[in-house]
Amino acid sequence: MASPLIEIRNLSVVFDTPAGTLHAVNDLSYSVMPGETLGIVGESGSGKSVHVMAMLGLLSSPAARVVSGEVLFRGHDLLRLPERALRDIRGRDIGMVFQDPMSSLNPVLTIGRQIREVLQRHTGMNRPQASARAAELLELVGIPDPAGRLSHYPHEFSGGMRQRVMIAIGLACNPALLIADEATTALDVTMQAQVIDLIRDIRQRLGTTVIWITHDMGVVAELADTIQVMYAGRIMERGPISPVFHDPRSAYTWGLLRCMPGGAPGNGTQRLYQIPGSPPNMVHPPPGDPFAPRNRFATARCHRQVPPLRQVPGGAPGHMVAAWYDLPEILATHPELH
Repeated sequence: MASPLIEIRNLSVVFDTPAGTLHAVNDLSYSVMPGETLGIVGESGSGKSVHVMAMLGLLSSPAARVVSGEVLFRGHDLLRLPERALRDIRGRDIGMVFQDPMSSLNPVLTIGRQIREVLQRHTGMNRPQASARAAELLELVGIPDPAGRLSHYPHEFSGGMRQRVMIAIGLACNPALLIADEATTALDVTMQAQVIDLIRDIRQRLGTTVIWITHDMGVVAELADTIQVMYAGRIMERGPISPVFHDPRSAYTWGLLRCMPGGAPGNGTQRLYQIPGSPPNMVHPPPGDPFAPRNRFATARCHRQVPPLRQVPGGAPGHMVAAWYDLPEILATHPELH
């Protein structure tokens, strides 16, 4: 069997704040196989972006600290690499697409120069070679007149076009792994669909492994092979798309799905469901299951002991959940919740 392209083992990240130590990521472990698209979802503050920034060495220190764990990429622990070696991997082997292209792109440099810099830094191309490759990349991501647009500045592109440029930069060196952090959040629905189609097409053509971070369960359903639901820096549920969407075993996943239009019962005029309460203060994390204070199905054990992530009994292979309760059994005795 193939080995994982990237494997995170027991990663924990904290922030030192005036109020105390904030536990942002807590004993996180998962792996991504070559060619797989993993969708990571959860509320703001769930650790989605923080753990990715930590594994790439992009968190500001000394406020942010990785206190434990390993991040194995092709057998090398990214957390133990010297900064220079990590810089070589970022952009070359691992590409990154951030949420806001306007703040990620340099407003005083042309698009062509910003793409060329990545190519010349990581591949040793000269300027003509890098310019030709930059035009190819803009064509790949669907920008008309790619050679002519190299001399344009970010403000001369629409929001959707700027995001395509960010994807082009992320793909410049044909990375094995592309990480997209809320890459469609700032786009309208039409442009969002185009970017999703673009990523899907690039993945099929280039065989790129993708980690897609988002709040949008619908986007994950369209794009990902595997979904990972995070809360309070932990994985609450993980598995193939169909079992998780149609047979959720975590009350948190169940709540997120009900928050989607059409996810709650009713004839279309009922108000959308909302998960009660607020995420916990991770300076003072609750004992046990972090979702227990908001979970109507929580047991006494949920409030005192953290559940491990384990295979769902009788479930699809790879369908994992961290819960002490049996959600299908609870829902079976409360048909009004369906």
